[in-house]
Amino acid sequence: MDHNADGESDGLWIVVDGQLHYLKWNTTGSTLVGKGWGIYDRLLSAGNLGGAAADDLIARDKSGVLWLYLGYGNGTLTQRYKVGGGWNTYTHIAGKGDLTGDGKDDIVAKDKSGVLWLYKGTGNYKAPFTSRTRIGGGWNTYNNLVTVGDIDIDGITDLVARDKDGALYVYKGTGKAAAPYKSRVKIGSGGWNTYRILF
Repeated sequence: MDHNADGESDGLWIVVDGQLHYLKWNTTGSTLVGKGWGIYDRLLSAGNLGGAAADDLIARDKSGVLWLYLGYGNGTLTQRYKVGGGWNTYTHIAGKGDLTGDGKDDIVAKDKSGVLWLYKGTGNYKAPFTSRTRIGGGWNTYNNLVTVGDIDIDGITDLVARDKDGALYVYKGTGKAAAPYKSRVKIGSGGWNTYRILF
């Protein structure tokens, strides 16, 4: 995650045995942030969702409720804020930056039928997303989606997708809410299924 809005990652949040740790780059060891994180089945640092400079963290609990934790800029977090229920309809949630060109960070979510949805960011931690907008169907061809930010350094967030054969594709961002991605470009042949986690 990026703590100072300079466009570079400063560290990583990771859950080990139900405990959330913060690992700062170029240091040894990690800092314990909190316990009880085993209640969540998905975590995502999706950028600045609450309006401050530091990246924030969203977490989905096992009943499908999505929660937002605001980042203080040093790896620690605020109390959680409820975003809403029903998020267990999604198999994947991804996001790291602005997809729509309005200066606010957004996320995308793939539902169980393979439809990809856009949730535009508001910059308001009390209601961080607008109503969802359909991007398109057929995304069940992929078994993993990840957004690492701006891959091609054009100022627009991109998306990486891995298909069931292990091939890797990039969807370059357009900055337009109506069609946030260009056609896919293959960036890796089969073999990426050997990895359990992409981030």
